[in-house]
Amino acid sequence: MSTRRRAIRESLIRETRHFLAEAILFNQQLADRLGINPIDYQVLNLLDLFGPATPGDLAHLTGLSSGGMTVVIDRLEHGQYIERGRNPRDRRSVIVRFATAPKRRIAALYKPVLARMDKVLAAYDLEQLGVIRDFFMRSNRAHEPGQRKETKELD
Repeated sequence: MSTRRRAIRESLIRETRHFLAEAILFNQQLADRLGINPIDYQVLNLLDLFGPATPGDLAHLTGLSSGGMTVVIDRLEHGQYIERGRNPRDRRSVIVRFATAPKRRIAALYKPVLARMDKVLAAYDLEQLGVIRDFFMRSNRAHEPGQRKETKELD
C-alpha cells in the first residue's frame, strides 16, 4: 500500500469513526428526549428504514435474541411507539409497525439534521454522490447480521 493511500485510508477511518461517534451521541440524545433507551430507538429506526417487520426479523437485524426483542417490543408498545398486528402471511406471528404519531414527531426532530446534511451533500456532483452512496452501501452490507464476526470474537 502506498504511503498516500495509507494516509487517506487512515484519515477516512478516523473521519468515519468521528461521524459514527457524533451519530451515536445524537441518537442517544433523541432517545433520552423520547424517554426510551438507545436500542429501542434503533428498533424504531429500523422499522422506519425497512417498514413493518416480524419480531424475528427485528431480532435478526439487531442481533438481539428473540426474548430480548420481545422485551423491546413490549416497551415500545407500552410507550405507544409501535403497533402489533396480525401477520397476513403467517397467522401464528405478528407484524410490528411504527405508529404514525410518534413517527411524525421523530421525523420533525430530524429536520435540522437533514437540512445540514443537504448543505453538505450540495457540494458534491452526481458522480461523487454515487461514490459516497456506494461506500455506505458496501459498508452496510459488510455489517449485516451474520457478518458481525468482530463482536463474537470479543466474547
